Amino acid sequence: MSNTSTESWDGLLKNYLKAENLKADTEIFACVDVEVENNEMDLILERNEVKFVFSLNTTNKVFLKNNEIAAPKEVIGKKITLKKVRVFNPSLKKEVDGLRIERIE
Repeated sequence: MSNTSTESWDGLLKNYLKAENLKADTEIFACVDVEVENNEMDLILERNEVKFVFSLNTTNKVFLKNNEIAAPKEVIGKKITLKKVRVFNPSLKKEVDGLRIERIE
């Protein structure tokens, strides 16, 4: 994770990837880094030189594990295809657009 301090905003503001960032129903991103902290895992993805943080839910973590990714760091350098899906948001009590990993290469 980036070093942060009270002297700068560097490392504090993140560009989180959302379903609305996808121009089509599926898109390919390059994984350039992985951050793991307190059982949470974020992929740092890049598309057209723009970086996004993609926070993984349990479904996406299990997908990676079941697709020959032996350790989180092994996803760095891979191409990740993301797909827009409808998911249930328990806090909103309704279905919303979400992202699911469809393929990794």
